[in-house]
Amino acid sequence: MDAIKMGIGFGLWQQGMPDAHTLFEYIDKAEAWGIDSVWLSDHMMGERAEVSIVPMMAAIAARTQRLKFGPSVLMMPLRHPIAVAREIATLDYLSGGRIIMAVGLGAEGKEADAFKVPRKQRGSMTDEGVAILRKLWAGPHVTHQGEHYQFEDVTLTPRPAKKIDIWVGGRSDPALRRVARIGDGWFASFVTPEEFAEGCAKITEFAASYDRSDDDIEAGSIVFCHVDPDGDKARRDFMNFFQGNARRSPEKMLERSAIGTPEQCRETLQRYVEHGLTKFALWPACHPSQLLHQLAFYAEEMIPYFEERPTTAVSSASTT
Repeated sequence: MDAIKMGIGFGLWQQGMPDAHTLFEYIDKAEAWGIDSVWLSDHMMGERAEVSIVPMMAAIAARTQRLKFGPSVLMMPLRHPIAVAREIATLDYLSGGRIIMAVGLGAEGKEADAFKVPRKQRGSMTDEGVAILRKLWAGPHVTHQGEHYQFEDVTLTPRPAKKIDIWVGGRSDPALRRVARIGDGWFASFVTPEEFAEGCAKITEFAASYDRSDDDIEAGSIVFCHVDPDGDKARRDFMNFFQGNARRSPEKMLERSAIGTPEQCRETLQRYVEHGLTKFALWPACHPSQLLHQLAFYAEEMIPYFEERPTTAVSSASTT
């Protein structure tokens, strides 16, 4: 089996945000226990607690040596691409080249409304923004005259020492066309294995129309995950986790998540792998008090199965 990269999610706290100490311990343990990457949810506003991702990524860069990190997905239409290019390049420099990223339109239309960004223009703004990122990272003295952004003779330093892959989120046909047209990868979110397979098939079809090979486009997914030796308890905890969520019904999300015993979760995740997935972001579907316990399960029960990578002992977290 080829090595599958196992990352974790950061954000989307449904039952209150962990305190700062727990958040940093979550990052530190991920670094120590062999987690490949951490992906940060990006929101500008909302009733659900979320930290601002740029200072959080700077903190991750400062306190880790190996862990890759980045946004999933970065809401491109709500930021000027020059600022994004500058921030990502700086984080890449500070971390020694460990920055990763996925971009998208953003699921919350009201955030676009607050920033006076027309909802129907978010797609074209994202396309143009990604093109600008690549121009600014490639060389000095960039001039751009586009539909949404215009500037002359802009140079950013430092620039990334190597190419930063830009993955694209979303699962609508326009989003999948965007993946096929400009993406280095597709980062699906909360889809069933069958929906993931359908998305990959569409990307293959769309890529051909842009004279691209799907061999150049990777595919990964964000998956809510809750592991417990008692599978019934895991499912009860998961249903409670989503109670009161207006946007996502527990029943619908259960079909799109890896919930149960370690073996049951591995079996669910394997179904994505069989459809070509190369990267997971496992998103803990738990109360903040269980965050480190879940991370320990991922490190002990998932990484040894999916990755050819040694891990350090983490059993102490299961009893902390």
